[in-house]
Amino acid sequence: MTHLECSALLFDLDDTLVLSTPSIEAAWHGFADRHGLDFEKVRTLLPGRRGRDILAAVMPTMTDAQAANELDIIRRSEIAAAETIMPVPGAEALTRMLPKNRWAVVTAAPRMVMEARLCGAGLPTPAVTICAEDVVDGKPSPEGFLAAAGHLAVDPRHCLGFEDSTAGFQALTEAEIKTVAIAEHMTVYEGTIVCSIGDYQGVTIEVAGDRIRIEIP
Repeated sequence: MTHLECSALLFDLDDTLVLSTPSIEAAWHGFADRHGLDFEKVRTLLPGRRGRDILAAVMPTMTDAQAANELDIIRRSEIAAAETIMPVPGAEALTRMLPKNRWAVVTAAPRMVMEARLCGAGLPTPAVTICAEDVVDGKPSPEGFLAAAGHLAVDPRHCLGFEDSTAGFQALTEAEIKTVAIAEHMTVYEGTIVCSIGDYQGVTIEVAGDRIRIEIP
């Protein structure tokens, strides 16, 4: 049993709170097909990264107008698929135990996609959400997590992050935020990762004053 204590919880969204990889990959597969790209190469860039950053990496000569059009197509595809998305097991019970001002979502997804996925998965929306359009630099920059901590008025070092992507792990490490990896078979912990879980089943939370106590089996 791992015992942790913090003042706020910061969650990534995709495959941390909701099981959204199939819908993300379907949308980007369509993009790859439209442009004659190898989807397997595109797939490696997807976890934890904003759409605009992925486009800049795979098609750096794309104009701003072309990029905006592609991002709109991808966004509409992801929103259409959101109603079929399921929560990570245990995520609904865990998030509903938390006061809305004691946790945040920090995601590479656009705000409309985040809202659709939380709704589709039946999860509550916290008081603080940091989305793709809210930051200058996406993950692996720590900007999003630091912004979330700031909005919650909590020192980042007193937060606990939940992430599944390498870009997210790097961001949390740079922000000096202890991290629970959503990676069931992780055996080597690097940076600020303190433990790993496959889902939230069996995780218990107790809110006492300005502290949150977490027990992870």
